[in-house]
Amino acid sequence: MMTRREVGKALSLAALSAAGLTEVLRADTASTDPKAAANAIGVKRLFEQTVPDIGGKEVRMVMLTIEPGGTSHPHRHTGPVFAYVLEGAIQNQVDPEPLKTYHAGEIFYEPTMHVHRALINLSKAQPAKVLVFEIGEKGKEFTVAAT
Repeated sequence: MMTRREVGKALSLAALSAAGLTEVLRADTASTDPKAAANAIGVKRLFEQTVPDIGGKEVRMVMLTIEPGGTSHPHRHTGPVFAYVLEGAIQNQVDPEPLKTYHAGEIFYEPTMHVHRALINLSKAQPAKVLVFEIGEKGKEFTVAAT
């Protein structure tokens, strides 16, 4: 069995050695200035693989780059999510849990279809990076808006 530190190192190495395209998602800002431009959360798909052994599910690894002060909109994930904070400090809140702070080297889990209310970069100066491993239905969106 691997330790959390070993899993973190393996995920970091996979992220550093993988290539993919970058898609930028718009996000809210932590600013109170209504004229401030929205910060972006960059999403870089690192890996995608169908896994017939688990009912034709697909697994993905993505790198999130959360700009300084950036945050996400409420949403749900159609499958389980495992996340490892590579750089920075973030706050994350998934129902029914309270808002929690995670630092580089820490891992968190998001259950299927629970509302993911917040993902916030606590730094106003440096981006945060989070490596995400997620499982979902092949050919379908892994992330949907929360209602």
